[in-house]
Amino acid sequence: MSADIEEFAYADRETGPLTVRVFRSTGATQHATAVLHLHGGAWRVGTPASLDPRSRRLAACGYTVIQVQYRLLGAAAWPAPMTDLRSALRWVVDHAEELRVQPDAIVLWGHSAGAHIALMTAATCADESLDHPDDDPSVQISVAAVIDCYGPVSFHPGGTALLAIGPGGHDLATIVANQRSDGALPAIDLLEKPCTQQQADAISPLALVQLDFPPTMMVHGTSDVLVQPVNSRRLADALSQLGVVAELVEFAGCHHEFDGAPSYAAAVVAHIDVFLRCVLQERTLRSTRR
Repeated sequence: MSADIEEFAYADRETGPLTVRVFRSTGATQHATAVLHLHGGAWRVGTPASLDPRSRRLAACGYTVIQVQYRLLGAAAWPAPMTDLRSALRWVVDHAEELRVQPDAIVLWGHSAGAHIALMTAATCADESLDHPDDDPSVQISVAAVIDCYGPVSFHPGGTALLAIGPGGHDLATIVANQRSDGALPAIDLLEKPCTQQQADAISPLALVQLDFPPTMMVHGTSDVLVQPVNSRRLADALSQLGVVAELVEFAGCHHEFDGAPSYAAAVVAHIDVFLRCVLQERTLRSTRR
């Protein structure tokens, strides 16, 4: 492991311990903000380390970036990834002083499936009517902002799975042909079984946004065919209609996971830095010089 990354276990599951990888903030300006970073991979594949270049870029802007390992489908069923992120949130609150972050200035940053997990977690944190049996009632968790990079926001109860990974999985043309025009994906991709519209809505961030949803920035490439840009546009519209701070940043001609390229990663991180400075303001500022 690189010398600039610290790794800690934050939860122990039947599949083994789950870890967070901490990138301490660097740079002249230091923010007391923790940004929890989640990888994509259709909820089934991927590792936190795939995000290292992007995590380092945001840490260089003065944020403490914390990559979260979550259980993948196949090892555990939904909502395991969301349960894991909530546990990671509690771990950050418990360790806020040693991390030098404020427990009320925690941001979620996800890519693709990771963005969906982040949005769902923000929605369930905001909805106090929902029961979370794994939560420790003595630890209050909240989400100060969300960075949604090309995440799916709605599902429908169609019966055809599109996002199968590995040999036998559908090709790109099949995935494109079977998405709805509004961007909704088949819920069976996530739930792994047929469901009702009500069950599909229960895993759709678009159906769960409320007045107290945190400020959200959406990033999408206009040529994305795996998760159509209409997802981010619809979410931005829904949040704006509620009066929630929402910013949509589109990159012309870019495809899914376009910010894996260094030049685009730098551009996306610059947008994120400006957005977080605006919505979190000076309450997250620790010092202007090291």
